[in-house]
Amino acid sequence: MSFSTHFTWVIYAIVFIASYYIAKSVWLFWRQEGFKNRMDWVLLEIRVPREMTRGPKAMEQFFASIYNLRNYAIGPKEIYLDGEITRWFSLEIVGTNRVTRLYLRILRPLMHPMVSALYAQYPEVEVVEAERDYIYDYPDSYQALLARNYEIYGLEVTQKRNPAFKLRTYKDFETLVGSEKGRITDPMAAVIEIIGRLKAEETVWIQFLCQPDTNHIRSDHWAVGAKKEIEKFKSATQKSEGKHGDEPSIRFRFRTQHEENTLKGLEEKIAQAVYVTTFRTIYLAPRAIYNRDLANRGIFGFLAQMNNDDQRMTKINKVRSKVDWDAFPIIFPKRRLFWKNVAIYDEYRRRFIPEETIAGKIYNSYPLRWCFWHKPMILCAEELATFFHIPTNVVLTQVTMDRIESKHLAPPGNLPS
Repeated sequence: MSFSTHFTWVIYAIVFIASYYIAKSVWLFWRQEGFKNRMDWVLLEIRVPREMTRGPKAMEQFFASIYNLRNYAIGPKEIYLDGEITRWFSLEIVGTNRVTRLYLRILRPLMHPMVSALYAQYPEVEVVEAERDYIYDYPDSYQALLARNYEIYGLEVTQKRNPAFKLRTYKDFETLVGSEKGRITDPMAAVIEIIGRLKAEETVWIQFLCQPDTNHIRSDHWAVGAKKEIEKFKSATQKSEGKHGDEPSIRFRFRTQHEENTLKGLEEKIAQAVYVTTFRTIYLAPRAIYNRDLANRGIFGFLAQMNNDDQRMTKINKVRSKVDWDAFPIIFPKRRLFWKNVAIYDEYRRRFIPEETIAGKIYNSYPLRWCFWHKPMILCAEELATFFHIPTNVVLTQVTMDRIESKHLAPPGNLPS
């Protein structure tokens, strides 16, 4: 065979392989979209009583409990025919008219076990189905929002370092002295205070889209990296310089207190229930009073207070509502900002989770704003409970949250007819 013939067969092989992966991606995306469209969602409002002393530990137990409700595709039928993906839920904080409301958006078939798990940890709260989804208080597109002379600032964040490293959690905000009520410094106090100081026309939406982590078999799974980091700490030894190298090795040095805490955090995280979490927030206000720093620095500050030397939160610049004229690709900065806002407003309303397939990423992209830049966080139950839990009465005030005076209960089932 001539060189041209060999080259032709190489081209054929490349085209065949590329076509196979493209066809596989398109097929999976189509089947997964069908699986998503069959999901029946319900939005629940969590109403908080006047007295609430249970801290984030109760919410951590809630996340650990519902982790066992997870699903994942097994076998070719579920993967390629059913298009099954791991189901998720949404934790949402809404601030409007200076009032904070908490929502839980879940699948209706899982409503009974999930609500029961919440009541098991917070028997004082009341969980009711929302009469109306709050997103319908505003237009269904960013373009229509602009027509009402409103502006938004959207933000997504991710972890800066290896997700195996833990952020600060509620345990780091507590001291071991005093009564339970007196020793809790609630991490949610920052965001509740921000909402309490909003102007009447300003609104803040916050959502945590949580998908149980079920990809343990993947070679690039975060737990693989966590185990490597643990081995680094545990194998900090100095090898023997003996002639045959058979003398026992000795530890080169003792670990510092910080290293001990880091190692403890790695071991705790790998042992807990873990969620792949997409954080997204939107600030909406009339242009006359629009203040982008309220979300860009205020809401981000609520998250960044969990930073430590091992792990930090960082903004995803290619997703958030910010475009610099001198940033790549330089051209069309105003149009790029426009399409960024179109995308993040639409993705929030859809409770969009990042697509797994290339075809899905392309399909959900927008002009000048691709869907390849989302980067979900890996949060264990303890970290997630730090960000979202029922606020205690240490920080809860009547001004910033509607509180129920008493809980409505169904009558006992054994009453005479």
